[in-house]
Amino acid sequence: MPSTPRTAPARTALAALALTTAALLAGCAGGGAGAPGGTPAASAASSGSPTAVALPDTAVGEHAAWVIESISTEPTEPDQIEGQATERLSPSVASQLTPAQLAEVFTGLRASGPWVPTSVQSAEGQALITIVDRDGQKLDLQLSLDGEELINGILFSPSAADRVPAASWQELDDTIAQFASDTTLVVTDVTSGERILEATSPGQSDPDESKPSGSMFKLYVLGAVADAVGAGTLAWDTPLTLTDAVKSLPSGDLRTEPSGTVITVQDAAAAMISESDNTATDLLIATVGPEAVERSFADLGHHDPAENTPLLTTRALFELGWGSPSSAAEWASADADGRRALLAGLPTGLLDVDVAAVTTPVWEQGLDWFTTPDDLVAVHRGLQQKAEAPTGAPVREILAINPGLGEEITGSDAWSYIAFKGGSSVGVLAGSWYLERSDGRAFTISIQGSSGDPAELTDQALFFGQVADAAALLESQD
Repeated sequence: MPSTPRTAPARTALAALALTTAALLAGCAGGGAGAPGGTPAASAASSGSPTAVALPDTAVGEHAAWVIESISTEPTEPDQIEGQATERLSPSVASQLTPAQLAEVFTGLRASGPWVPTSVQSAEGQALITIVDRDGQKLDLQLSLDGEELINGILFSPSAADRVPAASWQELDDTIAQFASDTTLVVTDVTSGERILEATSPGQSDPDESKPSGSMFKLYVLGAVADAVGAGTLAWDTPLTLTDAVKSLPSGDLRTEPSGTVITVQDAAAAMISESDNTATDLLIATVGPEAVERSFADLGHHDPAENTPLLTTRALFELGWGSPSSAAEWASADADGRRALLAGLPTGLLDVDVAAVTTPVWEQGLDWFTTPDDLVAVHRGLQQKAEAPTGAPVREILAINPGLGEEITGSDAWSYIAFKGGSSVGVLAGSWYLERSDGRAFTISIQGSSGDPAELTDQALFFGQVADAAALLESQD
């Protein structure tokens, strides 16, 4: 039972994005020694044998070790890889990517092996691993696991480490314009209020349209918690007791703790933001009350709080969207009172939703949390203001545990502070950052992507690479 705030090491955006465990990364096709799907893999001149890094001692690390061994070493039996893949792939992925197809992909990659892992970024159930072959060719291996610790996403793609960064705002605009998903990338100077960039994909003509944001709604939960602490009804060290009624599905590991486990408010808030822990989130919502979070949307400047009223908890999203039967259609057609009735009728015991069923987008039926780029500017600015209150100091610390960007940005002397929250669901991928430059100027970056076809949001490294480019450009922004 933790008694001090949980903290997490700095991670990239991949670490805290998962709200669901859907098969978001099921990319496959045979393709020789290059990246699957016929896309040439990025190459780099080899300056000697690459130095291998250790894979995490976790389920996703063990699966990654199997993948890397499988693309590096000839199997001892003809059907060995296919048989092992049958045991490792989740049913949702196996229906799209058969073990035989995966074995074919592995055979193509093995031609240029062995492959060595040279960079690892991982969180619970997810990993982004750069692998290098004998000629110095680099690929990014992206893996995600479902709640049963089976592979529900696997993707090989040209390494983001070899991607040429955008050299201008126009290049960033041009890149977003090629995205298949409906995507908006907005960069704002918080100090002046001026938008530096508003880039949209062809299917997203209005950069100010409200879009699904996944776990970014947890910023408003943090605001409601900070308000309760400020009002004296809670303290950051108030103990909270875990119950079956708030246990949700991944992401986060609090769900695996036994009911009766005690965690402080600050511990739960830190897990909610840095690890996107869904159970910690629902525990905090139950503590402050959903109405307090609904008020937080208004207090933190959301343009239309009614869009997120009544408030969904994360487990309510799973139950309504992917329960048996799904209530997505009823939610879509119901008014606010009807939606409250649907929420009131949900069971309160241990969550009974088949993880393998979480594959179909439900955001189009209104089952998500919706924000605009200006809403994200306002919520980050509002949380920083709350952090200035005598009781608000942990807010700033919590938001910065996971900066959501790689070492090339977080290690730069240009930035004195970076706050981050990301979000994802089936067919939804998003992230928002608040950055303070060393000269005192502050900026926000938000990227929001959505699609009825989750495959259009498979490559998280490419998607969030545009944010890293934006942050690099901001370092010298006048």
